[in-house]
This record gives sequence, structure tokens and C-alpha cells, in this order.
Amino acid sequence: MTLAVLFPLIMAAVCALLARSLGRRTGYLAALGFVPALLLAVPLAGNSVEPGGSPLSQVTGWVPDLGLNFAFRGDGFSLLFAVLIGVIGALASLYSVAYLSERERFGRFYPYLLLFGGSMLGLVLSDNMIALFAFWEMTSVTSFLLIGLWHTRSEARDGAVKAFLVSALGGLGLLAAVALLSVAGSSTTLSGLDLEAVRASPFFIPALLLTLLAAFTKSAQLPFHLWLPTAMEAPTPVSAFLHSATMVKAGVVLVAKFGLIFGGSALWGGIIVPLGVATMFWGSWRALKQTDLKALLAFSTVSQLGLLMALYGLADAEGRFAATTHLLNHAAFKAALFFVVGIIDHETGTRETFRLSGLRRKLPLTFAVTLLATLSMAGLPPLGGFISKELFYEAMIHAGSGFIAVSVIGSAFTLAYCARLISIFFGDFRAPEDDTGQPLKSQIHEAGPGLLLPPALLAGAALLFGVLPASAEWLTRRAGAALDFADYEGHLYLWHGVTPALLLTLLTWGLAALLVWQAARVYFLQVHLEFPLSSNRIYRGLLIGLETLASRAIAGTQGLALPDQLRITLAAAGLMGGYAVWRAPQVFQPLEPLPLSTLPIAVLLVAGALGVLLSRNRLTAVVLTGLTGFGSAVAFLAMRAPDLALTQLLIEAVTVILFLLVFRSLPGFRSLPRGRVRGVIDVVLAGSAGIGATLLVLASIRFLSPPISPYYLENAYKEGGGKNVVNVILVDFRGWDTLGEIMVVAMVALAVRSLVRLGRRGQARSEKDTAPTSPDLLDLQKRQS
Repeated sequence: MTLAVLFPLIMAAVCALLARSLGRRTGYLAALGFVPALLLAVPLAGNSVEPGGSPLSQVTGWVPDLGLNFAFRGDGFSLLFAVLIGVIGALASLYSVAYLSERERFGRFYPYLLLFGGSMLGLVLSDNMIALFAFWEMTSVTSFLLIGLWHTRSEARDGAVKAFLVSALGGLGLLAAVALLSVAGSSTTLSGLDLEAVRASPFFIPALLLTLLAAFTKSAQLPFHLWLPTAMEAPTPVSAFLHSATMVKAGVVLVAKFGLIFGGSALWGGIIVPLGVATMFWGSWRALKQTDLKALLAFSTVSQLGLLMALYGLADAEGRFAATTHLLNHAAFKAALFFVVGIIDHETGTRETFRLSGLRRKLPLTFAVTLLATLSMAGLPPLGGFISKELFYEAMIHAGSGFIAVSVIGSAFTLAYCARLISIFFGDFRAPEDDTGQPLKSQIHEAGPGLLLPPALLAGAALLFGVLPASAEWLTRRAGAALDFADYEGHLYLWHGVTPALLLTLLTWGLAALLVWQAARVYFLQVHLEFPLSSNRIYRGLLIGLETLASRAIAGTQGLALPDQLRITLAAAGLMGGYAVWRAPQVFQPLEPLPLSTLPIAVLLVAGALGVLLSRNRLTAVVLTGLTGFGSAVAFLAMRAPDLALTQLLIEAVTVILFLLVFRSLPGFRSLPRGRVRGVIDVVLAGSAGIGATLLVLASIRFLSPPISPYYLENAYKEGGGKNVVNVILVDFRGWDTLGEIMVVAMVALAVRSLVRLGRRGQARSEKDTAPTSPDLLDLQKRQS
């Protein structure tokens, strides 16, 4: 399992190195990255997933003292999902070899794809909740990179940012939930949680709500569904991978696994089931309105995710069995349909349904694959989607009449938009044209095997799950022990007899036929029925509000003149000192006597500061500023802190050099206008800041608790293995703090580099724009100069 997670990450680096020489053939290497995940099918078929078997377990130490380990647990559900990721990932990589153009940046595409695949495998296999959160965030970052791969398009940038912001909100919720569960359950692993203690803890409800926030944002439940349709700006192989079996299913995985913890609470199902059914209805309603095939599949995915959430939210054996069955079916038909839409776009030059007609004459094999996958998504026999839709109806009947009513209407919409999708293959063939009447493609022909084979295999799986239901049931039962439905007695059949679910299916078909018959009126209604408030409008409003607030905050704090900003800083220093004295009034503690050698240093520091204050020359001010800094370094050296002295020397050297570099660009040295009142205020501020800083230092000498410094001195060598106490503190005792400081410095360096590049680019453009374009302008410029 560890290899299944790490191998895609290793292959990402290999693909990045070899992409320039291999070109599109890098996709074959990327497909190899998912081979270890495919090999997990061997333990999936073994006894470890049976009710009495022991799940696979692999633990690799990370920070064992803190309980941080890479702990992977191969129960039936995790292994099933990992194999699913491997199958779709390998097929998407092979499909992309034929789909992408030679101008694509393969050195980015395939590494991003593999990094995402490895992150998703780590997410589903992790038993350690901290590692699970880390992989969760990695999926957010890598999906951002994949969705925004074609970053020159504004739609791709918007989709990537929207997906990242929504996922980041859920990531914060998951982080808090993991922390609460770890404290309440006395373990950082899912398998080691004390479930009774968690359920009795006051953290139970907050952890439940935070987990749902994470799951809803990642799996596009209302009102967080807004990111998924715009994420379709990604290349088609990415859409097939992310939105069939991986990223959008991450929240479903979370609900399925954490449902074993929270499922006993009425609040769990009371939130998930209504919201899931509402999401299913809303997604199918919006899908029916779409004319872009990829947008239709996007809202279809929203609808199907709502269905899965509702089933897992029931938190009973029937719901989990039905959900796992539909999870397999959905992965097969949805990935196949995304691949098919890529073929249609690739061969015809468009995805708009009103431009496409009679394609079965030109694309007969694509039509056959599309028909199988679409019938499965519509829930029609003899495809696997029909069987799982029947299970969904059975579960909703037990949930309540309101749920089943909404489910039937949403399923009717599903069948209606499936009819729209398949309609592009019927009728008279019409070559797609652009808005000016010009053909989009000079010749339309069937796609090659590189594009057809992946969707054909998946459509074949959808057919197999229906014609041979035992195959789907065998796979579903693999997850029975992990999700606590091993004792469920239901089975998968195409024909169960005349049951309430079958009657509801017939009703669904009748409503769908009515919708297809009145398609023009329904579309007219959808176009003119606009709700005043939508999630996208709320999202835009929040972004604009945050930007406005940030701009005002910056203008009110950073837009001031330098003297005014210094006055605010000095006032804050004085207030902090006063607060310290108020909290610790006994500040005057006996101090150790200082050696006389420090007196000249103190005089030097004071003289330098006064010199800067009284200086009327820029060069003198720069030199005296450096004098105070170098005097501080000498003071550190006298107090036996050579490390600090060296750091101070480096900082002062760099500061003085920077001053000298920009010396010629500095404005003229002048006296700032300052009246008598402002002068008095400045004197008071300066004095209060100095006194406050002194009192703050004196207050810190009086320890409110035993000091920690003896611990550092005693354990620096024994625990840290170093004789230099300062180094051990920075690297070992305060390693995370130091790492954070390094990250900050690195980010600042990147920001400065970006600003420098932008400045050069802007200067070059300015020179180009102002360059004379004719001899007359050149002569005029010379005469003016």
C-alpha cells in the first residue's frame, strides 16, 4: 500500500524530467505510475476483506513521539476505492496520449496528474487522521493545478481558484475535526479511536458538523456545488479522472468512513439525507438546461454525488450497500461519458448540442459506447445503473415519502437530460458550423483506438454490472466488513418482481417521457426561471466584499506617510509596555551586574541613535544607522552569544549595502513639516515607546512560571546531540518554528523575484510602446531632448 501511494509521486518526478524528450509518450510512463494501485486487486480478492479477516496494515514512522506515522489500512472499502483510482488514472493517462496536442506542456500535465493520483490514494488508504488531512489538502492543491492547466484562459483560472477556495474552506473544517476526534478518542488513527469516548465527548457535535463541512465542500453538495461546473475548463482526461472516481468522491469517502463514528446520531442523517436528495434534484434540473455536453455532465455529477451522499447518510446496511454499488456504476459510466465527450469535441470541434446531429453515421463506434454509458446513467435495463437506481428507490422508500417524491422527480430529469445527450447521434447528419456558417472541421471520422479503448472498457463494465449482477455484487461485498453491511441479505438482480421500486421506476419513465415530449417548453421555462439568489452570486459578493475590506484596511494602515506609520508603531510599543507593567507590576527585580566593558558599547549605541536623529545628511544617517547595528553585534559578542552576533553582522551588512545601492534613488534630504503640537506628540510617543520597551524587558525577567531555559541547557546534548545550545533549540526544540520562518523567507524571496520580473516586463513594454515608429517621430524626439 505504501508503494501504491509513493510510486505515483516518484513517477511524477520522472515524468517531469523526461517529458521534454518523450513528448506525448510520457503518458505511458504516467500509466505505469498506477500499476501498484492496480495490484491492490490481489489483496482485495483475498481473505483480508472478509468479515473475520484482518485488514492489511502498514505503518512507517514519521514523528513517532508525536504519534505521527504514515499508517495505511487496507480494508475492503479502501482497497476497492484504491483499485478504482488506479483503473481510471491509468485509462486517463493512456487516453491523454491520443487526446492532447503536441503543444501541450507534458512536463506539467503528467506530473500534476500523478501527484493528484498519489494524493488521492493516500487519502483513501490512510488510517492516521493527520496524514489523511495532509493528503486531503494535497488533492486540493493538485486539483487546482490541473483545473488551471490552461491558465491563459480566464475561465480556467476562475475555475481553479473557485475550486481551491471552496476546498480550502472544507480543509480547515477537516483539520479542526481531526484535532477534536484525536483529543476525544485518545488516538490519531481511525482504527484506534475510542468510539464510546468520542460519542460521550462534548466535542462530538462540533466534530460531526466540521466533518460534514469538509465532505460537502469537496463533493459539491448544496450550496458548495458552484465550483464543479467551472472546473470543467480542465482538459477532458482531467475531468474524467477528477469527476468520476477521485476528487469529487473524496467527500463521499469521508462520509462513508466517518459514518461509522457519527452514524448513530440523528443529526448525521438528518443533515446529509435531505441535503443529498436536494442536491440530486437541483443538479439534474440544471443539467437539463445545459447545451454544452461537458457542462451537462458536470451538473449530472453534482446530481449523482447527491444521490451517493443521501445513501451513505442513511448510515444503515441497506444504504451503504446501495451506495457502494452505485459508486462502482457511477465511476464506470461517468468516466466513459467524459471520454466520449472528449472524442466528440476532438473530432467535430464543438460540444454544443444544437450544432450536432446525426453523428452515428460518422462515429458509429463512439455512438455504441455512448449509448451503453448513457443508458446506465439514465438507470435503464439491462445496465448496471438500473440496478443501483432500484436500490436507491428502495432505500428512499424507507426514509420517507417526501424523499422518494423528490428522488423520482430528480430521476425523471436525469432520464430527460440523458435523452438530450444521446439525441446528437440521431436525425440527419449536419456538419457542425460556427456562428458565421463556416464548418468547424473539414472532415469528421471515427476516433482511433487510443481514444476509443478507454471509454469502451468502462462502458463494457457498466454493461457487465447489469447483465451479470453477481460481478457488481462481488465487488460491493468486498467493502461489507469495512462499512458494516456484511450481514445485509439483499442481492443484486435485474428482476426482483413487481416491487414498489419497480412501480416508481415506471412512474419515473412516464414523467421523463413527458419532459422529452415538452422539451421546448421545459427549456423555455428553465431559461426564464431565474432565482434572485444563487451560490455563484453569493460567491462573487463575498469575494468583492473581502477585496473591498482588504483594500480599505491597507489604505487605512499601509497608505499613510512613513512618519505617521512610525507614530502608530511607537504608540503600540508604549501600550504593550504599559500592559506588561499592569499585568506584572513587580518589574524591578534585582539584575546581575554588567561588566564595565559593556559601557562603551552602550555609549556607542546611544551615540549612533542620537546621531541619526540629529543628522542632516543622508550618507551620515546611513553610516550612523549601521553603527547602531554593528554596536548591537558587539554587545551580543560581549555577552557570549557569537551566533546572534554573526546574524546581526550579516543583517547589518545587507541593510547598509541595500541603502547604498538605492542611495542615488533616494529623495532629497529635507525637514518634514511639523508644528509645535505634533512635535510635542512625537516626543511623548518616543519617550513612552522607550520607557514601554524597557519596562517590557524588565517585566519579562519576573517569571510567572519556572523558566524553560534550564531544560534546554540540560537536554541540548543529551536529546539534541549538539553542543551548541542555540543551534539545537533552532533545529530540534523549535524545529517547526524555524521551518515556518524558512518558508516565510522563501515566499518573500519568490514574491520579490516576481515583482522584479514584472517590473522589467512592464519597463520593456513601456519602452516598446513609447518607442518612435517613424523617422519623423525620431527627429521630433531628438529635438525635444
